Amino acid sequence: MRVITSFDDLDPVPWVNGAGETTELVSLAGSQALTPDRLRWRLSIARLDRPAEFSPLPGLARTFLPIGAEVVLEIDEQVQSVTPAAPARFRGEQKVSLVGLEDPCFALNLMVEVDDAAGAGAGAGTGAGTGAGGERDALEMSTRFTGRGLFAVSLNSVPGYARFQLLRLDEAEVLPDHFDAAVLH
Repeated sequence: MRVITSFDDLDPVPWVNGAGETTELVSLAGSQALTPDRLRWRLSIARLDRPAEFSPLPGLARTFLPIGAEVVLEIDEQVQSVTPAAPARFRGEQKVSLVGLEDPCFALNLMVEVDDAAGAGAGAGTGAGTGAGGERDALEMSTRFTGRGLFAVSLNSVPGYARFQLLRLDEAEVLPDHFDAAVLH
């Protein structure tokens, strides 16, 4: 595994709506250098301190993973609990609010440009590069390593890796059992 970037080396920026702050690990433009055969994507770590509305981000499919705590989101007036084991997926134009938070925590956010011409929606794409019709697939995030992945984000500190580092995975690489990570594939 090779470190691409680290949360500790970056400065946070305000959310688009000003209701919080986030640290961008990869920008939409920066994603093109990392994965030129995929739809553009953005990866960030948000600080969650209090209930707040999410910034509207039309044209992006969002995957939201709380880290270290369960949270409650309201997505288009539907309330749902989101755990560190299973990310929530929604579109950037949906009305989303953080409505329940027991303790301050962080959240990993993957935002992928939506390719409506190819029929991609939130969570769409096979993650395999260029699709059969020539369209580019979307990067996806999961909390389980299935034997394939392009990148991993360390969710805790382990020997040799700090918390919230973006790591490039080699093709045959396997994550250690003790390594708590979100996998981008």
